[in-house]
Amino acid sequence: MHEEKLTFKDLLRKHKIVLGAVAAQAGVEIRIAYKMEQGEVIHGVYADQLLAALSHFTGQTYTRENVGGIYLHQEYHDGPYLP
Repeated sequence: MHEEKLTFKDLLRKHKIVLGAVAAQAGVEIRIAYKMEQGEVIHGVYADQLLAALSHFTGQTYTRENVGGIYLHQEYHDGPYLP
């Protein structure tokens, strides 16, 4: 049986962490973090930074492989990234 992955939003709630704290730790603008929380499309580099910050706060490892509901722009490059 396949277990469904928790989303970024689910994990914030589970660990009782506010979005602004994760965004600040990640060095990502709050509006970009909000897009990821809401399941909107974002650039992979921002997703990785936000997941690393969430991992820092929780002491667990969260990546795009084990967190669900992360939707990336088709184009993945080294930047600069537009919002």
